Amino acid sequence: MSQTSGHQTAKVLHHTTSADMQTDELAPPVLKKKFNFLTALGIALCCSGAWEGWAASMAPGLAGGGAVGMFWGWIFVSVGICFLASSLAEFASMWPSAGGQYVWVAHLAPPKWSRIMSWHTAWISLTGLWLGAISCAMGVAVQVQAYVATARSYEPKNWHAILITYSCMLIFILINTLYVKGLHYMNSGLGFFIVIGVLAGCTNEKHDAKYVFTHFENNTGWNSDAVAWCVGLLPALYAFFSLDAASHFSEEIESPEIAVPRALLAQAFVNGISNIPFIIAVLFTLGDPAEVLASNIGLLSPFTQILLNGTGKAGVAIFLNGISTTIAFAAGVDLWGAGGRAIWSLSRDGALPPIFSHIHPKLGVPIQSLLVLAPPSIPIVLIYNWNSTAFYGIMSGVLVAFQISYIVPVALSAFYARRHSGRRVSAFSMGKIGWIVDVVAFVFSLFMIIMMSFPTYQPVSGSNMNYACVIIGAAIVFATVLWYTYGRRHYSGPSELLEGSRAENIVGSSDDAKDSV
Repeated sequence: MSQTSGHQTAKVLHHTTSADMQTDELAPPVLKKKFNFLTALGIALCCSGAWEGWAASMAPGLAGGGAVGMFWGWIFVSVGICFLASSLAEFASMWPSAGGQYVWVAHLAPPKWSRIMSWHTAWISLTGLWLGAISCAMGVAVQVQAYVATARSYEPKNWHAILITYSCMLIFILINTLYVKGLHYMNSGLGFFIVIGVLAGCTNEKHDAKYVFTHFENNTGWNSDAVAWCVGLLPALYAFFSLDAASHFSEEIESPEIAVPRALLAQAFVNGISNIPFIIAVLFTLGDPAEVLASNIGLLSPFTQILLNGTGKAGVAIFLNGISTTIAFAAGVDLWGAGGRAIWSLSRDGALPPIFSHIHPKLGVPIQSLLVLAPPSIPIVLIYNWNSTAFYGIMSGVLVAFQISYIVPVALSAFYARRHSGRRVSAFSMGKIGWIVDVVAFVFSLFMIIMMSFPTYQPVSGSNMNYACVIIGAAIVFATVLWYTYGRRHYSGPSELLEGSRAENIVGSSDDAKDSV
């Protein structure tokens, strides 16, 4: 071996070692492993909404399709969600990351478009998580108002709901910062078994099977019954609220490439099957939907009114629906935590200032990332004081935001990555049927994005229009402006993708050194 070659080898090895040391020094703190599969499963099941999400948002379903829409709409959405969850589970297994969808898109997209596509996906996904947490807080607030109105003479005020919502968000922050391990214990509950038993046993006048499985009604104002049925799918989709929440905790879960995909699949299949008896029980004991919606709490919490009609006891109705309220609260805690971790991941990857990538040394959580969600939440909630209908219209944008953040990686996988090897071997794989699953998931998600953007009622006015398009449009405009003013200069893609490229370069340099030797 020549002396020159030896110097070249030493130089390469020294350069590699120095680079590794520098990378270690500059590497941001990592989140410690403090959760397991049961935590992932609890977060997934809780954030899906399931029976409590379906019951809390049943008003549009009753108007658009009645019993037929509520039951068969559930079957339709459940099947589609199972395909969609299967696709997302593959991505979560391939690239377990707190970033979730934007990381998946960065790996799946063509190199030329990887950065900008993952950037916009990140902000749409974050919009869904953020507004989803606010939606849970507001859901708790209006249900609390319904309980007070049921128990005593009380006229619900919008500003009361706003104060309760702010209180919920404050508790979301406190739990996610001071008692993050509590997430492992609070995400549980199968209270719908109790509700089923009480409804079936206490309600004297019940509908027959013909009503439950064949009765259709259209009170939406749409001339087309098909359109009315489609817009009435909102309760079913709301019951599968967030499919990605558990994936944002991947870096804190043991064996996330196995645990998180299992949790996503269980979220879809378990909820899809287990909610069927609950829906049937509710439809048998529903009574007159018009009377339910016309009651003083019909729009605040229609399910509370159904329970009150069935049991005749305000205390029992409040207790039973209170089970769903606690689960909605827990979902808000999870979504706030998921949103904070998404921001932390973005900051780690250079998409946000470095301050948001800091992790508290004792608490082990990204406090700055969790706190930054609060200031923009304050004016959003205040909208409810002037226009409650507009606020709910804005909240409908949550479902569309989630679906868009899902359809982008699914579309890239189906129509690009599977043909260009833009995927890696993972612990969970659908094998040869993966392409079919991706295509079905893509069609379903596209259909739901379109239908959830339709106004629920006709004629359309400023007070009842669907503001989903406004929310998504605002998120895209914000992301685009931020891209040209900050992102394209600082964001190079997920850190793991860059580390993979650096590893390849180091291997290439080592090979060159060996050749020179």
